[in-house]
Amino acid sequence: MLTKDLLNYRIYKNRITSRFVDPRDVQLLDWAERLLELFAQNIGETREALESDMEMIAGEFRGHGMVARGLQKLLMDRTEFETGTNTELLEWRKKVFSHTSQLLSRKDEFSLEEYQQQVARAFDQTPEQLAESLYQDLPPCQKMLEFKKISPEGLLHRYNCAQVQGLLFYCDKLKLSLPDSGTADMRQLFKYLRFHQLLATISREENTWVIEIDGPLSLFMQTQKYGQNLAWFFPAVLHQQAWSLSAEISIKKGKPAQLTLDQNCGIKSHYHQFLSYVPEDIALLEQTLEKSLPQWKIEPAVNFVPLSGSHYCFPDYTLTHSTKQQVALELFHAWHASPLTQRLRQLELSASAPLILGVAKKLLKEPAIAEIVERSDYFKKYGFLFREMPTPDKLRPVLETWQSNVFGQK
Repeated sequence: MLTKDLLNYRIYKNRITSRFVDPRDVQLLDWAERLLELFAQNIGETREALESDMEMIAGEFRGHGMVARGLQKLLMDRTEFETGTNTELLEWRKKVFSHTSQLLSRKDEFSLEEYQQQVARAFDQTPEQLAESLYQDLPPCQKMLEFKKISPEGLLHRYNCAQVQGLLFYCDKLKLSLPDSGTADMRQLFKYLRFHQLLATISREENTWVIEIDGPLSLFMQTQKYGQNLAWFFPAVLHQQAWSLSAEISIKKGKPAQLTLDQNCGIKSHYHQFLSYVPEDIALLEQTLEKSLPQWKIEPAVNFVPLSGSHYCFPDYTLTHSTKQQVALELFHAWHASPLTQRLRQLELSASAPLILGVAKKLLKEPAIAEIVERSDYFKKYGFLFREMPTPDKLRPVLETWQSNVFGQK
């Protein structure tokens, strides 16, 4: 993802526009291909050598200096370097420093060249060999281990996508509109929304789904993580056949600028669909529930839960009892103060909603949120607190209460 200083945009009359590149541009494709070949050929070479070769190619990006730096940043993000701690090298370097300290404490007079020769001989190396091996664990000397391949056209699309993702780090609020097509792609989008722990206000206006998401600048805690999650969510939007997005971006002091995009922006997503992927936290929760609550099965949610008026929620999980009774579970993490407040208000008007709530204890550090949760009759019956993830001990009494109240049984 591009950093703030590599974002290529302009603001005119409070509207912000990313300067996208044309993925069909022959010259840009040629430069991208040369960069990709360079990375593929540098496996085993040092970071310093790679960066030196990159600068030579970047010098040919006449009039596209910022694009060149952006492509380099994206390629470096796809590269793995040898960064592990080398304890043997640390011990050896300590011995070298100890020896040089003893040598310098003598009153013998010698030139710099003689000094280097004496130190090198003590370790059976030439001065050149010693200089090269002494700091080989520092970033410039780290060896390139792996590079994730990508096509030249894919890299240019990735650049355009990263321009939008970078802007979303400075988002106050985001609104996404999608026609109600009822397709599997749209459900995949909502899965991405929950996967990245983004809570949204979901409503329907005629035949259109409207998703409103608070941006990281509207939060008071963990804004960097939330901003990252919002940016990671954007490529999932690109899978939709029809969509429109508007976001308030406050990248500079002053009034927020409006970013607007739709399906005609021309960017292709680099995301694959979820398919059968099961996140690690869900797999762990399934295992613990299977042991402690064998009559319940937990799965990622696939359906909406209708709330008051024309509002909906797309929960995290669906819990199914052995009797086929189902209830949805929605989780609120430390940055979900505003969505939690709104959800509790909605549920006071939708007391029969098949929904139970899990709230992170960190949220209650805010006195106002703690008071709202404490006063909520819905949460008293169908809510529980958790630290990192729900546990069977926390879920059991809430599930029993829900069964008793809705079905008259435990």
